[in-house]
Amino acid sequence: MILVLFDIDGTLITSGGTGRKAIAKALSEFCGVEIDMSKVPLGGRTDPAIVRDCLRVGGFKEHEIPALIPVCLEIYAEELERVIRPEHVTLLPGVQSLLDTLATRPEFSLGLITGNMQNTAYMKLGAGQIASYFPCGGFGSDHEDRNLLPSFARDRANAHYKRSFSPSKTIVIGDTEHDISCSRHFGAWAIGVSTGMSSHENLAACQPDLLVTSLNESEMVWSFFESILES
Repeated sequence: MILVLFDIDGTLITSGGTGRKAIAKALSEFCGVEIDMSKVPLGGRTDPAIVRDCLRVGGFKEHEIPALIPVCLEIYAEELERVIRPEHVTLLPGVQSLLDTLATRPEFSLGLITGNMQNTAYMKLGAGQIASYFPCGGFGSDHEDRNLLPSFARDRANAHYKRSFSPSKTIVIGDTEHDISCSRHFGAWAIGVSTGMSSHENLAACQPDLLVTSLNESEMVWSFFESILES
């Protein structure tokens, strides 16, 4: 049995910057100054880490920030829920076909590995009409350190699917260096897909086990899946 963990933004969907705009608006209002998001790295990072940097940009002192992060995450979630709509979300190439096929194969189980909080993750997936494929996962609301999220995802998958997934039978699919890093930290296999914020060249430098330009490269993806099943 194989557990396949998908990142969301840049891997499954694009939301046209809706999430970035929502967090910028929410945090700018909270801080009382406009947050320059160009100073805040986004790709592949957890929402708590992003909020931490926004608060720094907003002028808060380091000792003030930890207590403010939960409040700001809640404000951001409220803003995203207010603004996100299906027309903002586009499935990336090959996603629907891959999910549909995986859902018919009992030897594969699906989950998430995302820096989004659990509630904002499902807001985005719901708008993209693919939330039902993902009953569990590891989320930014579990821990600020993305490298720790695969363990949360695996434990929830074990409980939901009533199976025991080992790292060697787990595949992480993502569009940034952070996805590959967290996969390596956990001991899972890594598929890089260059449909998001990281270039194909940057992902290649991280040496994922498979690198594709999009999930439309289904023959390569399925060949890799089958090789892990047989290993």
